[in-house]
Amino acid sequence: MTAPAYLYPQPLRYAATGGSSPAPARFELLTIDAAAAHLAEAAGAAERLAAALALPAATHPPAAAAHPAPPDAPAATHPPAAAAHPAPPDAPAASARIAHDPALHPQGYELAWDAEGLRLSASTAQGLHYALLTAAQMIDGQRESGEWAHCVVEDAPEFPVRGVMLDIGRGKIPKMETLYALIDLLSGLKFNHLQLYMEGFAFDYAKYAEHFPDATPVTAAEYRALDAYAAARFIDLVPNQNCLGHMGPWLAKPAFRELAEHPDGMPAPPPLPFKLPPLTLNPADPRSVALARDLFDELLPNFRSEYANISLDEPFGLGTGASKARADEIGIGRLYVDYAKQMIDIVRRHGKQTLMWGDVLAHYPEAAQALPDDVIVLHWNYDAPVPYEPHCRRLQESGIPYYVCPGTSSWSSLAGRTDNMLANIADAARNGKRYGAGGLLVCDWGDGGHWQALAISYPAYAYAAGAAWQPDVNLEAQAPMAQHVSRRMLRDRSGRAGDFLLELGRYYHLERSSAENMTYTNYVLNGGLKTREELERQLAVTVEIQRLMGGSGTPFVLDYRYAELADWLAERREELARLELTGPDAEITIAELANTLRLIEQGAGLHRLIFKQELPDAEAERAWTAHLQSELSAALAEFERLWLLRNRAGGLAESVGALRKLHGQYEERLQDVRH
Repeated sequence: MTAPAYLYPQPLRYAATGGSSPAPARFELLTIDAAAAHLAEAAGAAERLAAALALPAATHPPAAAAHPAPPDAPAATHPPAAAAHPAPPDAPAASARIAHDPALHPQGYELAWDAEGLRLSASTAQGLHYALLTAAQMIDGQRESGEWAHCVVEDAPEFPVRGVMLDIGRGKIPKMETLYALIDLLSGLKFNHLQLYMEGFAFDYAKYAEHFPDATPVTAAEYRALDAYAAARFIDLVPNQNCLGHMGPWLAKPAFRELAEHPDGMPAPPPLPFKLPPLTLNPADPRSVALARDLFDELLPNFRSEYANISLDEPFGLGTGASKARADEIGIGRLYVDYAKQMIDIVRRHGKQTLMWGDVLAHYPEAAQALPDDVIVLHWNYDAPVPYEPHCRRLQESGIPYYVCPGTSSWSSLAGRTDNMLANIADAARNGKRYGAGGLLVCDWGDGGHWQALAISYPAYAYAAGAAWQPDVNLEAQAPMAQHVSRRMLRDRSGRAGDFLLELGRYYHLERSSAENMTYTNYVLNGGLKTREELERQLAVTVEIQRLMGGSGTPFVLDYRYAELADWLAERREELARLELTGPDAEITIAELANTLRLIEQGAGLHRLIFKQELPDAEAERAWTAHLQSELSAALAEFERLWLLRNRAGGLAESVGALRKLHGQYEERLQDVRH
């Protein structure tokens, strides 16, 4: 039987057993034995059930989450409940019986509500945690009726590991209160794994801090506090540090430049007419290994996780520069694996198991076979037209443990690419289940300036949570998913916020472009003001870059409908005005979404200027340029204000660099006209 829409992720099995009972004003907690009492205490059952009765989800923090704690707050032993208003002692009560059932899945549970009260069974505190989340949703979903339908829920996850990876390495490093609030949201979705991707100086490496004086990194003490906060919510905070490719910020420093595969930059493959800066460490240089060891030795002791992600993805130019002689001798695949094994040994000395991205291994399957058996490969693919099936099948046939890693499709897009996101996550979940993946990790990258607001990724987080929990019942459950985003993630009394975000991520369909892994609008804003001929030449180069990185190589096509997009923007602004967000960050979120629309409009207006659409003469172009400059000034000021409310200052200047350059180009154009 289909579960009610207020339950999300939708459970494995739900059965209505007939009849209903009045909603109690309070629960009397009963534990069957000492083991059950231990589970109840570890999961905070009494406090969370009391809070669930007292606090509607749309206007108060969910019962499984606390208000964000200050960075130096001591760790709780279980998810603290939001402050509940205790019912009077003589208020009608129902029993809430907790049972320890060792036969249940370690993350599974059983829930029943009938005339005898509420019954929750689990084999672990984590399983009871998920039962309490479902109980809170059941209570909140029926709050207005006063009667709760009798039911039985039998539930357990399909994927043992269900995670989110948030990029904090490309400039946007959240404040601690932002990260605490994010962990609360993810815990409410039954995620149990979180990675914060790092490159550059996103962590405060004491040994190297002098080289990055303007950075605002996460400190060791902050990571330890965050780790404890996540663990109290049954989320494994897994360290993630790149250590081969994506080392550009380090290699740009004179002290590290000689460690690069190409210290003076790497000529891009023909026909690309430019040079890439140093991006990849020379794996044959012992100093590269020493640097990576220093990074891991400072980072890893701050995490209780049994895992560490060493990344090792996209080592552009590997074996073609300083390590070419070694690569010619043993092959690029062996060169890569020899370096990876040294990183794996470092991680092992810290008592952790290695995770690593699988893109290089896909090109060198013999390298994958040479890895230690306990390495978990993270198979990523973010574009829906590219199928998960072939690589998932090969990984299973090879006996290599792996996770599937789809994406939020939020980066390089401003507002997301909703339909690509839905199809990409669904494909990953179906084939991950079919071919034995041990986990599903949805990736939220920060390419293109990390311009997307955090809420843009909420539908992807929610959809991935359902897909990882039980794909068979959640991949088609988009209405419950949108309801969860509205009611529990954004606390929207109107109930429209989830659908609004999904529609916001569909503007790219109006571009009618063949852009891959981005939207054309985002690309134009990053590229700045230029002639149509210059833009089209650069787009052709971008297609080639995408092909070299695994894209289709399809020649770029565009049929941008400016008038249709203008109408779409007007409709979205009307919808945004009707939302009734009530959470502590409601005003910030509304402002972020309004500015997202402003930036989309700016990109559309820039396209109109470059292509001279309905701009018949120089005077019309001048007036439109002045209008765009004025609107961009407002958007820039708002972007910077909102960034600093959620995130640290470091990285902001880099993020807005392209927009500031565009603003200056408008000014130059206007001055040329004046003269």
